[in-house]
Amino acid sequence: MRVRGDEFVLKSAREAGLRLPASCTTGLCGTCKSKLLSGTVDMKHQGGIRQREIDAGFFLPCCSKPLSDLVLDR
Repeated sequence: MRVRGDEFVLKSAREAGLRLPASCTTGLCGTCKSKLLSGTVDMKHQGGIRQREIDAGFFLPCCSKPLSDLVLDR
């Protein structure tokens, strides 16, 4: 799946037919929290993820734009 650098990962995944759980789609609830196995993102969340989760490799696809190729685990 291709994700443009100016699009959120969740939006692109849905457009490609992938079903990722999400609720607020703004980075507030944390429902879409996923493990980033490789790659980097620019994430602008609204409190839906804690720093220790980010440090452990998690991110919110709903409010993250890719900065490189990504591999994630749901």
